Amino acid sequence: MLLPLLSILAVTMAYPHTTVDPSLLVDVFGTPPATVRPTNLPPRLEDITVKPTESGFINTNSNGEPCQCLPYYLCDSDLNDVHSNNASVTGYELLDVRFGVNDDCQESVERCCKKSKPYVEPTTPEPPTKRGCGYRNPHGIGFKITGGNGDEAQFGEFPWVVALLDAANGSYVGVGVLIHPLVVMTGAHVVYKYPAGGLIARAGEWDTQTTKEPLKSQERLVEDIVIKEGFHPKTLFNDMALLRLQRPLELAAHINVICLPEQDEELDYSRQCVANGWGKNVFGGRGRYAVILKRVDVDMVPFDQCANLLKRTRLGNHFQLHRSFVCAGGEEGRDTCQGDGGAPLSCPISENRYKLSGLVAWGIGCGEKDVPAAYVRVSMFRRWTDDNMLSWGLNTDGYTAY
Repeated sequence: MLLPLLSILAVTMAYPHTTVDPSLLVDVFGTPPATVRPTNLPPRLEDITVKPTESGFINTNSNGEPCQCLPYYLCDSDLNDVHSNNASVTGYELLDVRFGVNDDCQESVERCCKKSKPYVEPTTPEPPTKRGCGYRNPHGIGFKITGGNGDEAQFGEFPWVVALLDAANGSYVGVGVLIHPLVVMTGAHVVYKYPAGGLIARAGEWDTQTTKEPLKSQERLVEDIVIKEGFHPKTLFNDMALLRLQRPLELAAHINVICLPEQDEELDYSRQCVANGWGKNVFGGRGRYAVILKRVDVDMVPFDQCANLLKRTRLGNHFQLHRSFVCAGGEEGRDTCQGDGGAPLSCPISENRYKLSGLVAWGIGCGEKDVPAAYVRVSMFRRWTDDNMLSWGLNTDGYTAY
């Protein structure tokens, strides 16, 4: 089952009010109705079935030579001479993330290596020299991927993205964004049904079907959940929540906090913003899909312009866009319908540094021309966020861009 980045509203507005008839609103946690994907787009990774492999799976490469599926950093560029005796050797730095029936190994970070030797943990890359909030790693960490569909994030590229899992069974719930080593921000609609202790936050995740990335992810139990007053699960107004973790995450090269906007700061005209998400609920187990963190590049759309464009959809002329939303996108074939609710929309504030503009909320269709998607207006809740942080005895300096 796919969990889309934007659940699709099937709504027709007939009266001049701002609420949405709940009988017409598709549950944001459920599977959306099928949408027509433009034929000019490549297949999505989650639609391509690949061969499952066991750890250390023995195979035969294209030359008919026996090989073993091992983490990429134990191979050289010719897929031989595995460096099992020197953990400082990181193998070759360019990986092709093609996934299909002809691949020797399933996992994105594995290659079928000759002369295989026992697995050795790699050395941990040094943390970034820039320790402030919002710094992106545009070339990834440890290696750079090619191939795929072009919408895959590099490993460690967006260190503030957090996966949210059900603590009872490990199933996928949605996405959050790290604003403090102890606090994750997400959409209220993602977590309002869960009790304290019912969620796990996993930071540093990239490919959900492997644990062999060069830097390990970190998991923390969610100890407290605060939902914004005035949140409406039927309309998604004030769709904001903060999750306090049981113990702090350790910031690292692939785990860092995002910067937050100031109270009511306008980011409506920002360009080259990025939304992230995964796109499936097969998480952590040995599945049949390679699910790498995705990125979608979109521009912000001014509020009034967005409101007018949405009136042209099946929402109708009487639809009124609530001020707790911002908008982005509207370019044909490029939308945030391939990931998950609560995911961050981040906009650049300087070279490779980003500020959180929105959280994925809802949309009409997928990749339709002149139909922006709606995101939570994060700047509207900065003061509320600060107040909650201070009530927990936490400072707000870490997510403030200086």
